[in-house]
Amino acid sequence: MRPEPLKVRVLTVDRSGMGSDPSDRAAHRLLCGRLAGVLFAVGSAASIPVNQLFEPAVDGRVHVITVVGVLSGLICLLIPWDRLSPAWLHAVPGIASLEVLLTMWGVGEHAHAYLWFLVFIVVFWAFAFDSRREVALHLGFVIVVALYPMTAAAPGDRSNVLAYTLVCVPILLVAAAVVVHLRERLSSAVAALAEQAHSDPLTGVGNRRVLGSLLEYEIMRHRRNTLPLSVVVLDLDGFKAVNDTLGHQAGDRLLCRVADVLRETVREQDTVCRQGGDEFCVVAPETDPVEGAALVERIKAALGGLSVHGLPLSASAGVATFPADATTGEELLAGADHAQRADKAVRRVERGAVAAAR
Repeated sequence: MRPEPLKVRVLTVDRSGMGSDPSDRAAHRLLCGRLAGVLFAVGSAASIPVNQLFEPAVDGRVHVITVVGVLSGLICLLIPWDRLSPAWLHAVPGIASLEVLLTMWGVGEHAHAYLWFLVFIVVFWAFAFDSRREVALHLGFVIVVALYPMTAAAPGDRSNVLAYTLVCVPILLVAAAVVVHLRERLSSAVAALAEQAHSDPLTGVGNRRVLGSLLEYEIMRHRRNTLPLSVVVLDLDGFKAVNDTLGHQAGDRLLCRVADVLRETVREQDTVCRQGGDEFCVVAPETDPVEGAALVERIKAALGGLSVHGLPLSASAGVATFPADATTGEELLAGADHAQRADKAVRRVERGAVAAAR
């Protein structure tokens, strides 16, 4: 079975706003794991002076829970989250919620003082998880934990604890919503920047950066698998006249139409790039010289369906194939460009002969 050709790496974003590239997700898990470690350690350390202020004094079991929290933070800092399955990260908010619940149980009637520690947990998973459904499920569990202080409160304090809870729960909901919204907005902005970095801003096809990266990868892949790789370079005929007579806006529209035709004409595994001006390039994986020549003719015929000044659009095109014509990406482009210029020269002579005959 032949290996899959490289797909141009574009950061895709779903409704949640999180990128789908595996390396990006691994880095995000590592960041979240480190953040969880810091929150465990800081939250546990912050509870130490709080526990000393309670009257009456809290049970010694609370200090054991505090030590467990600090150890949980150290473990999170040491775990290689980027190498683990994403499912492991879901254990973090569950363990954190359980530790807060145990602390509430340990301090008894003072449990409501730890309601605000739940905000740390909410902020963490709203940032860590890209699925709104997952965030909602974790949020539901935390709200259940937030109801515990009402069961532990002394009879005379239950109205005060209820007031604490009625304030805390909406704050947890708002905190989760705000963090999710900000994360999605940031992810969408990053995706837009990534798209601009890899796409030609006018036509939407790949740009020179994509072309260079793609050729480098495909040369290595085709060399390893001893497969042919063809590159087509084409240049539109008479494009300067379009700009001079109809204006640059008309020229831009023509370039966009050309890009659309090229995308519709090439195969799914082929990649269309714009090198600049009216020059386009097609990278055709697993394509030998005969298939490359057929691709050139197919492209020319498709472009002939467009018209300029009432005449069919024409283009000069050349093809070069790895490894028959070149052994590097730079040489492959140079070979295709040389063939394109030779084709342009032949066409210029043919047009001159036709004009002279008239």
